[in-house]
Amino acid sequence: MRGLPPSAVHADVLATTAAWEMLEGPGADPVSAAERAVELARLVGAEDVEVNALITLACLRVQAGQTDRGVAELYALCERVRGMGAPLASSRAHGNLLHVLEAAGRSREAVEAAPAGIAETRALGLADNGRFILGNLAESLISLGEWDRARTIVEESRDGGRLFRHQAWIELRAAQLAALRGEWEEAGRLLELARSAMGPIARQPQHAVPFAEIEVRLAAVRGRFDRARAAVARARESGPPLGFEQYWWPLLARAAAAEADLRGLPAAAAGREESLELLRATARETPRPAPVWHLWSRTVDGELARARGRYDPGVWEEAASGFTALERPYPAALARCRWAETLLVGGGDGREEAARLLDSAHGTAVRLGARPLLEEVELLARRAGIPLDRPGRCGPADLPPAPRDPALELGLTRREREVLRLVAAGRSNRAIAEALFISPKTASVHVSNILAKLEVSSRGEAAAVAHRLRLFAGTAEHAPTG
Repeated sequence: MRGLPPSAVHADVLATTAAWEMLEGPGADPVSAAERAVELARLVGAEDVEVNALITLACLRVQAGQTDRGVAELYALCERVRGMGAPLASSRAHGNLLHVLEAAGRSREAVEAAPAGIAETRALGLADNGRFILGNLAESLISLGEWDRARTIVEESRDGGRLFRHQAWIELRAAQLAALRGEWEEAGRLLELARSAMGPIARQPQHAVPFAEIEVRLAAVRGRFDRARAAVARARESGPPLGFEQYWWPLLARAAAAEADLRGLPAAAAGREESLELLRATARETPRPAPVWHLWSRTVDGELARARGRYDPGVWEEAASGFTALERPYPAALARCRWAETLLVGGGDGREEAARLLDSAHGTAVRLGARPLLEEVELLARRAGIPLDRPGRCGPADLPPAPRDPALELGLTRREREVLRLVAAGRSNRAIAEALFISPKTASVHVSNILAKLEVSSRGEAAAVAHRLRLFAGTAEHAPTG
């Protein structure tokens, strides 16, 4: 188009280029392209192209840290497109408003803004484009802990939309929910469905990074630390984190937690330092443009410290308090679980406070139906000998029942089961004692009792029996699931 007279086509080419570069990661200069598109569109009177370029500009402002300005511009554009008869501009304005509000940590505001966009797209007959808005709404509901409502939106949106790319956005939200609730097979199925439906755009950071976060969860629960590390490395290849921090911080936190859970496991030693350095380096260059992302960065700090065997209760106290104030019940509960762990490791007079924190985290896990978090809280409570006030039930009635514990059938007590899990992971008596807050001598007694009950003569044989009988099928000692 260079050298040709100004035209709506030229403006549209520039607007499309700017939007593509925004989604693919920092390009040559998407801001200049969008500004030039606005200029040309106004010159030739192409209002729909002008509005689309302005939408992209507003989103780029948010990516650059000018959050209030970008959000205000999108609100104004949502008003402007009403009655314009420009379907693409209408769905983009409303959908991206929800997106930038979520990126700014303003999830409740995003939920409140959603009905206007849903009504507008329905009035224009844009059922498929409306799924983009519904997917963003579900994302904010997940952040706010309104998981049942998010699942209802996802299920009601499954009616065979023609633009399958938008349906894939919905399925990605469904995969996230399934992973958070410990529905591992369903999460894997939905993840592959969404990836296949998206095709080439699955490599965009807004898709690639959430995919990786789910992959890390699935790999960790199956004990495949190599796959977890590979998923993070692939996501990093999608481009720098600038502008995509809302996806990167949860991934970094989950990956750092997986590395912390692997500490001391000989089989995971190869590649561990490189993985930790990648996480640290990515965290250093990932922006913290809103309070919620600062809290996620503190979560990453805490997990990386835990991976080194260091425990700082102040980090987790800050995260738990901050997430609670920002209506983020799931990360707040996880932070309370970690906070309790630091108090228990430190000994002293922190046991009563740890019990309070675990009870609170347990209640949140039950309410959300977050079975992996529930199991991690209960595991820590059992290790420390802390009773929980609530029954170990997990939320919605439609969740599958927790699997029967086959180790109990061998006459192993709960404490012996935890010791055997650590024995099977190759831990020494001293490492077992550290993990379970007991003395090495007590750990040795438990190991002797386990060998007798399993009728074996060595720790290696005990580990082999555990694996052969699949006593810990579906889980791994080195991969707690919070």
